[in-house]
Amino acid sequence: MKLFLTGFKKMAESCAAKHFVLVHGACHGAWCWYKLVVLLEKYGHKVTAVDLAASGRNVEDRLQDLQTIDDYHKPLYKFFEGLPDDDDEDKVILVGHSLGCYAVSSAMERFQEKIGWGVFVSGIMLGPHLTMDDFPPNKVLGPDYYMDSELKTIEVNGRIQTHMTSGKKFLAANYYQNSPPEDLELASLLVRPAKFFMDDESKKQLLVSKEKYGSVRRAFIIGHALEDRAETQRWNVEKNLPDAVWEIEGADHMIMMSKPQELCDILVDIAGRENY
Repeated sequence: MKLFLTGFKKMAESCAAKHFVLVHGACHGAWCWYKLVVLLEKYGHKVTAVDLAASGRNVEDRLQDLQTIDDYHKPLYKFFEGLPDDDDEDKVILVGHSLGCYAVSSAMERFQEKIGWGVFVSGIMLGPHLTMDDFPPNKVLGPDYYMDSELKTIEVNGRIQTHMTSGKKFLAANYYQNSPPEDLELASLLVRPAKFFMDDESKKQLLVSKEKYGSVRRAFIIGHALEDRAETQRWNVEKNLPDAVWEIEGADHMIMMSKPQELCDILVDIAGRENY
């Protein structure tokens, strides 16, 4: 595994403008990228931050109506459907964080001709031979793991759904350890309920192929204040080696909050790489 160092501003001013598409993780929305949007636009890049279904400012979709993970990803699919076909100059750099990494994999499988790079940030990077069921169990999960988060179980069309809204103590202990307190406060005000799609149909929808998904260049960015989570990410990289890997020291799970400049530097470097 080749690991690149962070802390540079290589090619920041000189590389051609690219289009970055940013996808948030569970309970969050497009708002969590606010620092990165400003930094990337400062370097002349175009940035689109997407709200997935029933997330962020998306009030058209109801969480209880999302049956599978494809329903959750539909706003991203709709975005890609609106892009021109076979335009090498306008291929986007798709960046997903945490649960949003599933959306990156799915989009790479469906819209590979429109994506120049798939970037996975502190999440799970699936592959043609690496499915959801292949990942080791989360060591930190336990009866008190969710702390002050709100867990709600409802029945929809005869099926049981569990929705979770992250509590402030949970966010502070698991996501925002090294982020400014203002960002933790912002998150505690803006998080919305999330659903975790562990059903068989969602798992099928997340399967990817070497021919489609495998034709897109991939980068993985490791960052987490909890070492066992970071170790799972390193395991992921070894099992499904991408084209480039970075690890940001001192970052918590919310890299875009705790280390926005370092994350921006990496993305600008990716934008400037040859064979895009």
